[in-house]
Amino acid sequence: MDKQFYKALQEEMAEQVIIPENKDFKIRKQQLIFTFDIQYQGDKGFVAIDVQSYGGQQKGVHTYELDVLVEYQPGYFAFREGPLLLEAMEKLIASEGYEPSLLVIDGHGTAHPRKLGVASWLGIKSGVPSIGVAKEPLLKTEYKTLLEEAAGAKVDVTLGDETVGFVLRSQTGVKPIFVSAGHQISQSEALRISKKLRGPYRILEPIRRADQAARQAARTS
Repeated sequence: MDKQFYKALQEEMAEQVIIPENKDFKIRKQQLIFTFDIQYQGDKGFVAIDVQSYGGQQKGVHTYELDVLVEYQPGYFAFREGPLLLEAMEKLIASEGYEPSLLVIDGHGTAHPRKLGVASWLGIKSGVPSIGVAKEPLLKTEYKTLLEEAAGAKVDVTLGDETVGFVLRSQTGVKPIFVSAGHQISQSEALRISKKLRGPYRILEPIRRADQAARQAARTS
């Protein structure tokens, strides 16, 4: 499939993204968060899903080896990665009976040139509210304006006149991360929850656990 197909599909899906302006998304301490990371080895994708309650109880990390069926197209990564994340999520729900209330994806949500990163894609396809938390920006973001070195410092990421995410200093003195709502959650709530999920390192703690598990699975395949 060529880029024009993906572009049209991406624009169509972007119209389905719901980002409420207010904090109408609520998550309770006992409800579950699925956090995703993926590593690639040839034509295989190794998906790790960390499961924890919003209250902090960690229930484990599950890994899945899946076939990669879509070629990489710059700017359209959601269509390569999203189906793998969704398949792994469906396998996890079927085997464990978990019901996620929130998805956190190592990638972008609306902080994307066409406002549809992989977190938005997965939120739409699954029907579960989602957040994207990435290590590098996709938009031309002047994050050097984030002058404060303290943990919790942030600056808006904008596309035109719209705030589509935030640059967040997760820990004092480290490079920032890039947080954006994916689907069915406000930008401010995505930021608040991301701050809640911080650990002692730059990347959020559940993303770090998922990243380590995915890397281990890829190494030992």
